Amino acid sequence: MNHTKQEELAQLQARYPNFSPFVLLKLSMICYGAVLTPAALEKIQGSIYAFSSDNAFDIRFSGRKACTAVPGPILLRDGTFVYINYGDPYEDPYQIDWEGGLFLLKEGNTLIDVIDFVPRPEFYGKTTSLGTPMAAVADVRGQKLILNAFQRCRFWEGGHQCGFCAFFTGGQSRGEVNCQDVRETIQEALKEPGRFSEISLSGGSDFSGEPPFSCEVDRYIRVLQAIGENFTGRFPCQLMAPAYPKQQLERIWRETGITSYAPNIEVWGKALFQELCPGKEQWVGYEEWIRRTLDAVEVFGRGKVCTQVVAGVELAAKNGFSDVEAALESNFEACEFFASHGVNFLCTIWRPHRATRLGYRPMPPLEYYVRLAEGLHSIRKAHGLYNTNDDYKHCGNHPDSELERGD
Repeated sequence: MNHTKQEELAQLQARYPNFSPFVLLKLSMICYGAVLTPAALEKIQGSIYAFSSDNAFDIRFSGRKACTAVPGPILLRDGTFVYINYGDPYEDPYQIDWEGGLFLLKEGNTLIDVIDFVPRPEFYGKTTSLGTPMAAVADVRGQKLILNAFQRCRFWEGGHQCGFCAFFTGGQSRGEVNCQDVRETIQEALKEPGRFSEISLSGGSDFSGEPPFSCEVDRYIRVLQAIGENFTGRFPCQLMAPAYPKQQLERIWRETGITSYAPNIEVWGKALFQELCPGKEQWVGYEEWIRRTLDAVEVFGRGKVCTQVVAGVELAAKNGFSDVEAALESNFEACEFFASHGVNFLCTIWRPHRATRLGYRPMPPLEYYVRLAEGLHSIRKAHGLYNTNDDYKHCGNHPDSELERGD
């Protein structure tokens, strides 16, 4: 029997009464997608919600014309925000409408909730002294600034990119970011007091140099030092990068002001890793990736090293699982393992994308993500771990860490 999305939400809320209804709605919106009605899109134009078509990760969105502004992340009533790829094709999406002076989330003609959007930061629309749009230097999610040090990924060479990745598919890559652009963009962003409380730095993987990734490490240090010129001492910043040897991590810690590190493993299990992360397998290897992640705790401290899985691909891949129970058990095993070593193990939600090697394959049912988020949160809590980088105020991609606000 087919149920509406509203009926599904009600059933899951009854089944999991302690699960945040806002995180549940967020998960549903990510799974089903959301599209703007003409009235909502028209209201966005020229408003405080109008984001540009530039983005720091060079993602190609169908239906997103450069001359038409779209909003940033969606804000739910409790402050939870939802990151939607506007313009991507969805089979049965929610609708975002503008009616009666409010943005409304609807399923057909049925009102689901009143929503809002993260307002456009004041530095958007400005350029650096080199003429670079600042929106192309830093993306915005809630209170988080996201910078990309290298707008290309060398794993795509020879088809070794991660199977679920759609980054750097737009054809507008600027390559290495300019440190002066970074310095000036951060300086401008800080003129908006209280707006941002976290910086995230990542980029496409670059295995250049000897040993591999040494050029990338040098680049990250340069960029982090440029960011750090706007601060005194350490500043709240997470580096999301490959799993580096301990001596490289010690150098990054010593020469920059960052506070946390995220070598994302993406999937748990060697066969899945080899299938979906061939570049990471080739240049680091599954066992070595895990060993380096654990070593990083000795550098950054317990709870200041994070890793994640792209939840859902484990049920879509050739070497994946045929049922949700086995997939859940595997992810809980991974979380328990990492948590016992002081590593925050999180999940982000896989969205099929036409530009990826996996392409469009069915997503797991919504209940899978509810159970996964609840279970991961429970395991980390039992180990006394909590997350300050990927909570509801910052990243918006980790439903499990968003549950921490109810602890």
